[in-house]
This record gives sequence, structure tokens and C-alpha cells, in this order.
Amino acid sequence: MDFELHPAITLGSRAFHVLVAPVQMLVGALNDHLDLQRFQILYVCGNYSRILSDLDRRFTDMEVRRAFTAFQLMTVLEDNRHTLMILEHDHLLYEDAEEMVEYVSRAMREAAKSCIVLLYSPLSDPYLEKMMNYADRVFCFAEGPRTATKPSAKSSRKAQTSSTGQTTLEVF
Repeated sequence: MDFELHPAITLGSRAFHVLVAPVQMLVGALNDHLDLQRFQILYVCGNYSRILSDLDRRFTDMEVRRAFTAFQLMTVLEDNRHTLMILEHDHLLYEDAEEMVEYVSRAMREAAKSCIVLLYSPLSDPYLEKMMNYADRVFCFAEGPRTATKPSAKSSRKAQTSSTGQTTLEVF
């Protein structure tokens, strides 16, 4: 079962995916797919979550767990019985246990044999980059979608050329 989370993101079944994107991109994708609730979803965050407070209030059928250490995260991964697991990356879990990055990555890969695993982070860091080596797919977006802006009257004025041939843009 492949699932299109966003026009640019298709999650394959039984695969480990990493998504590095702005918060609003993931929040928007989840809010646009309230039909995800037909699946058993587990959302795992670390010490804090950037996503949960912005989810649509109609998104009610999702189990949420917190992992304050890499060892707690390993336990959650081993006990998984869900169809879709979304993990919010927290680099603080690995500050004092850098050697756990490989073990957690392998546990995510193992969990992906029975479900879709999506590891999300708004920014990359050295720990996440190591985890990407174990992922089946990696999606990286520097910015979310932009809306077209209308040029102002001042910005549409022509640039001025000086006697030296340099072009000077007008200051706003």
C-alpha cells in the first residue's frame, strides 16, 4: 500500500522514510489527509513536539507516545503494532548516547518490515544524517510552498544607471 502524503511525497509500504521539511509542510499534509484515521497511527515525539499542537482537531484517532531517551524510543519501536508510525526526530535523545543512533536506526528499519515508518525533522543534524543511511527513502525540502506575491509599485520602477555603468537599485 503506497500512500501519497503530499504531491511530492509518496510513502511506500513496509519502508523506512525520512522527511526533512518545514513544520507547516507536514502539518498541512496531515491535516489534508484526515482519512489517515482509517489506519492505526502511532505518533512518537521526544521531549517536545512542533507538530501536535497544529494538527486539525478532527484528527482524533491517533495514538501519541513520548520517548524521553533513546532507550524509551527503542522500546516503543519494538512494541509497535500500528500501520503507520510517525516519529518526530529529537536530537536531544542522542546528546549523551551518540552510540544509540545506529541501534535506533536499525530498530526503525526493523519496524518498517511491518508498517510504514516516517521519521520527521524540520532541520538536519549529524544524528539524523547518520539515520538517513538506513532509510529506504529520504525527502528533503528547504522551504514549504510559497504563494505568489504581487510586486509593489516601488519595486516595478526601473533600475538607475550611474555614469560608471553600474546599475543601482532604488531603496525602499
